[in-house]
Amino acid sequence: MGGHSSRSGKTFQLVRSVIIRAAKEKSRHLILRKRFNSAKTSIWMETIPKVLELCFPNIGAKPNKTDYYYQLPNGSTIWIAGLDDKERREKILGKEYSTIYFNECSQIEYSDTTLALTRLAERNGLKKKAYYDENPPTKSHWSYWLFQKKLDPEDNEPLEEPEDYVSMLMNPSDNLENIDENYLKILNRLPENDKNRFMRGLFNENNDGVAYYCFNRESHVMETRQYPGTIFNLLDFNVLPMTAVIAQVIDEKLVCHDEVFFDKPADTYKMCDEIKKKNYIGEVIPDSTGRNRKTSGKSDFAILQDAGFKIIPTFNPLVRDRVLNVNRLFMENRIIINPKCKKLINDLEKVPWKNDDLDEGKDGMLTHISDALGYGAWKLFPLVKQKTSTSY
Repeated sequence: MGGHSSRSGKTFQLVRSVIIRAAKEKSRHLILRKRFNSAKTSIWMETIPKVLELCFPNIGAKPNKTDYYYQLPNGSTIWIAGLDDKERREKILGKEYSTIYFNECSQIEYSDTTLALTRLAERNGLKKKAYYDENPPTKSHWSYWLFQKKLDPEDNEPLEEPEDYVSMLMNPSDNLENIDENYLKILNRLPENDKNRFMRGLFNENNDGVAYYCFNRESHVMETRQYPGTIFNLLDFNVLPMTAVIAQVIDEKLVCHDEVFFDKPADTYKMCDEIKKKNYIGEVIPDSTGRNRKTSGKSDFAILQDAGFKIIPTFNPLVRDRVLNVNRLFMENRIIINPKCKKLINDLEKVPWKNDDLDEGKDGMLTHISDALGYGAWKLFPLVKQKTSTSY
């Protein structure tokens, strides 16, 4: 994987590597972008012809302008595709490849890369390789966690073979002979965040930074033991995802033992069933919108009560207040999280601030489970004195 800045020559070098691999043995190779039109204008019409002209003038590669692939004399093919054309995508991913190159992967969803990688399975003598390049986005992006932190972006667990995930940095200064001198002057005028990305090839912080900046995996994640006493089910109501954190208050600390997370459409009935199955029935500190939100004509609060849960009346604080309260408790080492709470840990490490609010997971990686923690923390250890309410 290359963390690259703009005009560093990254695409040229990786396309050259793909052609070299294709020339070694009859094989099939794939270059993917998010949008096919971008792949066509950038890779098909510009980069591949330039690489062939400068590096392999006598290789005899022939373009197929109907299906958009180049064929080498040894029978190898290099395909160009986008992920936005469903019909072409299904056709392309119906084949097996020896190389898959994700061009501008900052624009590609992680789920799309994992799907494509299932096709990195062509049987031949070549070692199977995946290439990635990008102008580095923010640190919440999956590429940062995969290649820099060596953590699986989906479950936040350490990679089984971290040595397979290698990255390099390429900057415009590495490609001066191919760059107009005025381009560097333009880059120098960019705001600092954009300069980091397009000139220096660095991952930026998430807008104003990571929301839960006081969370530290080494300090706050450890094995927990459930004690006799009240179990609190901290809930956030959504159709997708629907989440809960299972916690207790022990020695003035919020101890999170477990989590419930539905990554498929679910309702409050399913949440009740899952919590009961785990034998965590107890008191509920919910997202207060459940008072009026209805599932099958009945409010979520009524469903919880019918299932035997006691609801603790609460109200939703402002997002900023809720997050600041969680940070305060982390700073005071008053929140402990069991390692099995993978989704919660993932959120706490990656949720960014955005325009004085939280980005609610638009990149497909973040969930609402840190919100559930926040509602519970606000009720049990409030930052400010709370209003009281007894009506459901």
